[in-house]
Amino acid sequence: MGFVLNQTNLRQYLTKNILISKGGEMKKILSCILAVVFVLTLTFLGIGCKKEAAETTAAVETAAEETTAAVETTAAEEVVAEEALTFVHINASDPADPFISKISIGWKEACEKLGVNSQEQFAYADLAKMIDYTNAAIAANVDGFYVFNSLDAEALHPSIEAAVEKGIAVALVSSRDPVYGPDKVTFVGFDLEDQGHTSGVWLAEQLKASGLTSDVKIAFMAEFNAPYSQMRSGGTLKALDEAGITYKASEIYEVGIDLGVAVDKVKSYMLANPDTNALLGLGSLSSPATVMVLQELGYEAGEVKWCGYDLAPEVAAGIQAGYGASNVDEVFNYGFLPAMALYLRAKYDFVVGDLPVATVMVDSTNVEDFLSWVDKGIK
Repeated sequence: MGFVLNQTNLRQYLTKNILISKGGEMKKILSCILAVVFVLTLTFLGIGCKKEAAETTAAVETAAEETTAAVETTAAEEVVAEEALTFVHINASDPADPFISKISIGWKEACEKLGVNSQEQFAYADLAKMIDYTNAAIAANVDGFYVFNSLDAEALHPSIEAAVEKGIAVALVSSRDPVYGPDKVTFVGFDLEDQGHTSGVWLAEQLKASGLTSDVKIAFMAEFNAPYSQMRSGGTLKALDEAGITYKASEIYEVGIDLGVAVDKVKSYMLANPDTNALLGLGSLSSPATVMVLQELGYEAGEVKWCGYDLAPEVAAGIQAGYGASNVDEVFNYGFLPAMALYLRAKYDFVVGDLPVATVMVDSTNVEDFLSWVDKGIK
């Protein structure tokens, strides 16, 4: 008997060979439909030869296979399109800085998960180089970039403006753009003055516990005298004012981005100012440098009040030894979250907004809870 295409096996055919095409090309689907019409026409004309029916069925199956192939090709093209996105991480500092290296880990992991091409450029505290890298990314018409700008927000703004006008996705860390809000440029982080205030509240408690409430001599150490260090120190002094503590604070003493050099500079300061009551690091290298100097010069834990930022191994060791505390944030997220923001903006034109990063004071009472993250190199 001839092959008869009835309502039942027509439904089965449609399910198997047509509906498998999820978003496939319309031409391929039409080819399958025409093939079905062809079979119906043959059946209507009474051509029932098994051989001819088998050939017709093979033709229909071939068309279905072509449709499936088209779907797979389209899916592959979509993956290629995603992988074609190119993002650049431009950092004002040095990748050897433990803080920066953790940011880089977060950035690389996010870009790998998103399937995008990624690059990193480090300016080694050179403002002109940081701006040049930014302008080069704009000229290359990358899909997005983010800048860890601990140097100068005002100086970078013309480049940020050029990128926004060109439609390039932009995210910033450490310093906000002075003009654009979160509807245009995502900022990843938190208010640095608030962070400094949190550290200042902790410091005020330590000073009061030691009976130090007037004429307290405070030394601020930072990699650069820049917005991040100015805001953190300002927040700390505000907290001391609120606590009723009078003080004499130094200017922000720059120690650079080489740990060995930073240690030497902090040591020179302390030898020249032995009456210092509080020694504060304002960044990821000045913090370990300050606590290392207190230990090297033979100060007992708590003799000079110490507080820093981030959780470098030397900082963690100093906290464990009882020297003080550090305000710690989720450093990994400074790399991971900008990549996510760039992806959402570049691929979907989403208004991502600002992305907060949590902070917490870490001292001898809770430092053990954080050591596993330190060992993984992500905190």
